[in-house]
Amino acid sequence: MTKITHMIKKITPILIISLSYILSAKSQTVHKAEDMYKISHGSILHYNILPLKETVPDKDYSSLHNESNDIKIDTGNKVIVTSILLSKAADSAWYAAENALTEDKDYAAARQFYKTVLELQPDYYPASVEIGKTFDHEENYEKAESAYKLAIAKNFYDYQSHWLLADAYHKDAKYDEAVNEITLASILNRNDTAILSDMKEIYLDAHLSFGSWVFTPQYKISKASGSRDVNIMTKPEWEGYATAKAIWKYEPGYAESQGEKTGINSYFEEKECLLNLLAGQDKHIDAELEKHIEVLKKANELHLLDGFIYYEVLLPSNPGLVYQLPTNVVRSIKNYVILGHGGEEPKKKK
Repeated sequence: MTKITHMIKKITPILIISLSYILSAKSQTVHKAEDMYKISHGSILHYNILPLKETVPDKDYSSLHNESNDIKIDTGNKVIVTSILLSKAADSAWYAAENALTEDKDYAAARQFYKTVLELQPDYYPASVEIGKTFDHEENYEKAESAYKLAIAKNFYDYQSHWLLADAYHKDAKYDEAVNEITLASILNRNDTAILSDMKEIYLDAHLSFGSWVFTPQYKISKASGSRDVNIMTKPEWEGYATAKAIWKYEPGYAESQGEKTGINSYFEEKECLLNLLAGQDKHIDAELEKHIEVLKKANELHLLDGFIYYEVLLPSNPGLVYQLPTNVVRSIKNYVILGHGGEEPKKKK
């Protein structure tokens, strides 16, 4: 497994993130392909479909990471990002634990100091993580797993705890559990290449296929200032998606009528555009589907479209968005990744 950095000792200030944006506004209605056709043909703008002469390249999101520095608590309608600073006594115990590790590699002694930190400040989840690591070094994976699970119970959004738990499960030959946890780690830090590398290894050991690809719609849209011409350059199978994107970007008042702001890529915009993409596939049923569309169709058939939208479309460009999602949504994304993006359902080990 790729080396994971140590937890920071101090945790950053309080912030409250509202979750209300993920709930559809009452005014939002998904427009189907025929609706989009009527909008585009009844518009004061002229929507022109043109051939896309070159392939749109994949974007590299690998530099966009989340930091595992905060405690985040899902209260149902908001995520509270809170601060816990160590008391003087807890701080001393923390440093004593670090000294026991660095000077003597005395895992039992370090563990006792971390337990002292927890006795003084029970919500300080990094101490639980460090206890797990001491058991990990001793190859006592069951106790390491228990410690990591305790950390996750205190801070579900900490991707490193899920990552470490996945590694412990993997070394303990608990492949289904490892798949679940490494997938959650990937969702919580979408573009981390080290997590994706470990994810591939775990998926293969669990007899799951692992897809490494980037959602890259094949279209370009443009409109000159003062012009009524909207040029939509696209491939035939992407026409529904590209047209919907053009309407969202250029049609006067359209985004606002759907309760969104123009120019802000939203969950609902993506959902509408993807459904229009799917509707257009009937025309190209004999064509070999691109990976993007093939996986999208599967996700839709499995009723996991929301997971596709977050994992493939929104989180790569904005990984911090995951901190605005309640835990049940994050878990539903996990189901999509395992069953849709990754492959088949995990096989039970004998």
